[in-house]
Amino acid sequence: MKDFSLFLRRWLPVGLWAGFMLYASTSVGSGDHTAHFFRPLLAWIWPDLRLASYPEINFFIRKTAHVIQFLLFTLLLWRALRLPPPLALRTRDVLACAFGTSAVLAILSEGIQLFSPMRTAQIKDVWLDLLGSVIGVGLVFGIQMLRTRLRRRPSKAL
Repeated sequence: MKDFSLFLRRWLPVGLWAGFMLYASTSVGSGDHTAHFFRPLLAWIWPDLRLASYPEINFFIRKTAHVIQFLLFTLLLWRALRLPPPLALRTRDVLACAFGTSAVLAILSEGIQLFSPMRTAQIKDVWLDLLGSVIGVGLVFGIQMLRTRLRRRPSKAL
């Protein structure tokens, strides 16, 4: 039972997030549906916003969401592979695995959009997804480098 609990703690967040991302690739995540959600929210936050500005803001939010989704996915994958007891992989290998898995998921996500009404598949979105993954890899790598430097630094006794 302990092994199953460890498995769930490692992989359930990854699976749930990947499922959400693939679900958002269907017609549910279309521009029209997100506009219905963001328009009242933006009107509440920014009452003086012109109606003509909504499509541009919705476009910006949607493209930013690509980056953020895959940034979080990469971080969740890294976490799953590094939770105690960590798998016997080097950080470089874990990050390569996370980036590769993100690339496959990005292509699958756009493939789903090919067959979803109200959606269009775009190679630019795959590049945005991969940018999010690269940012996630960079964050993890940077944090790991910082931790290594702090561990090696001699402490000064007072």
